[in-house]
Amino acid sequence: MHRHYQRRSRHINSIFWAILFTALLLPPSQAFSTRTFLPSLQHAAETKYVFQFQLKQIRDDTEAETLIVDRLPRRREFLSQAIVSLISYFNIQDADAIEPQECANGAIIPESAVPGAYQQICMGLPTREITLKSTGDKISILQGFGDDQGFSGRTGVALWNSGILLTRLLDLLAQEERGFFNGKTVLELGCGTALTTIAASKLGAVEVISTDGNEEVISLAKQNLENNNIFPGSSSNTSAQRGEVHYLKWGSLDAVDFYESADIVIGSDLTYNSGSWGLLAETFDAVLKPNGIIIYLTLGHSGFNVIGELGGFLTLVESQGALEVIKEGSSAWPFQSVSSLEKLISSSLNSKEREVIASTGGFKAIVLRKKKRRR
Repeated sequence: MHRHYQRRSRHINSIFWAILFTALLLPPSQAFSTRTFLPSLQHAAETKYVFQFQLKQIRDDTEAETLIVDRLPRRREFLSQAIVSLISYFNIQDADAIEPQECANGAIIPESAVPGAYQQICMGLPTREITLKSTGDKISILQGFGDDQGFSGRTGVALWNSGILLTRLLDLLAQEERGFFNGKTVLELGCGTALTTIAASKLGAVEVISTDGNEEVISLAKQNLENNNIFPGSSSNTSAQRGEVHYLKWGSLDAVDFYESADIVIGSDLTYNSGSWGLLAETFDAVLKPNGIIIYLTLGHSGFNVIGELGGFLTLVESQGALEVIKEGSSAWPFQSVSSLEKLISSSLNSKEREVIASTGGFKAIVLRKKKRRR
């Protein structure tokens, strides 16, 4: 079997170096006349490393295994530096000019599983741009990746399909429910790059609060808010929108500084770890105002059952007794024109996006509120 993997690895190596040498031989204007060269190079490299890792796993030679594992981070680092050097050599001024079409404006694209993470070609881009349809605002998001992760996504520092889908949902709600976000405070749990927080600000929220439990993520989120003209209320920039980023570990005690601070709480892909369900539910309840709502979306990944995952979380929520799902069509349903969040999202998907989402097991979008206490 390992010979089969060796042949495939050699084939991928050939593709990778063919792309690179072709670019070096062509005049700069031709080498970068398309929008796909560098991402194609990245994708070939990613695939190459995946097969190398698989080959390592099935070899019996321990010394050979160790050699490959030790060299992978250095090879990824070399690749990253090579791409940066190519950009400098060909004097590319606008990084967006090389954004692949499949990544344009927050498209939902396939992810593939790699050891310890997921990857997609768009995660290797330094920035992503998404334009809100309801307002025309263009959001620019800086992504981050480490030398030891190559171009694979890490939780919080890259745009994931679930966050893009939640952002699209908020944009659609702003179109269908005019003024829905106006005057409201929106708090995001597990903000990552803060894309969805920024979208809420652009859609009319008077204040937004990004929170995450990872210091590296917090630093990136702050930079993204500032890059999109969102600053704390004490900022001297009078034209800026109001928003803050805070470190927040889940749990009712840790969330005390944000007690009942949000009219709307948003989040995506927060329920994949069943061990954190209880703390997440406590945090939802703590930060939400008495008459506020929670808009939550979860999207499947390879190896995750999205329906079972969300069902397990909601069973725990019911047992705690603090929150409840708002049923579509009920008198408590907070929207006038929108009858179903999932139908609203589905209406925005093109055929390719439908295929991608179906291949992951689908998505679920729900609205929750604090359970009304009986007197």
